[in-house]
Amino acid sequence: MNFSSNYTLAVEMIEAAYQSNLETEIENGTSYPKEFLYGKRMVQVLESFEPHATEEAFLAAWCQHLYRWEIPRDSYPMDRKGYHQWRTYLYTYQAEKAAHLLREVGYSKESVSAISEMIEKKDLKTNADSQLIEDVVCLVFLQYYIEDFVEKHKSDMEKLKRIILRTWNKMSDKAHNEALKIPFKEDLKNTIVEAIQ
Repeated sequence: MNFSSNYTLAVEMIEAAYQSNLETEIENGTSYPKEFLYGKRMVQVLESFEPHATEEAFLAAWCQHLYRWEIPRDSYPMDRKGYHQWRTYLYTYQAEKAAHLLREVGYSKESVSAISEMIEKKDLKTNADSQLIEDVVCLVFLQYYIEDFVEKHKSDMEKLKRIILRTWNKMSDKAHNEALKIPFKEDLKNTIVEAIQ
């Protein structure tokens, strides 16, 4: 990646911001702030999936869960409506937090606006960059988080399959092809195939 000096500074500031996330997750024996590890995975998957993505797309990937821990899920009703309200608010909250940081670094109004639109997932299917970030979100979920998700929700397989299908339907054809390369365990692969058929 041959990005501007602003990118290096922005990533340093983003990584520093993630350190205030006290919830941790272990990967390969190393403990990381949970949402920092998510951002790291977003960037790794983006680099593999679309290595020539723009600087703005990589920053949107880094910022996808920036300060998410400040708005806990239980601050909204613990039902489907509450979940959607929480998620919608988070998109705007995270985009605003990222925009403030990126303006401090020196990114232009146009770049900050483009990054915010990707974080807020605006105009999916018509905005190529927003769709790219949504593809990466779905691929990260399938690669790193779906096993735990299935374990948590296996008591309601129909609901689980609906969620998998909704995830699949958000993805582009290119992302579908990439997802099929993930080495899922056989039983998990069967569940996914049943859900998307």
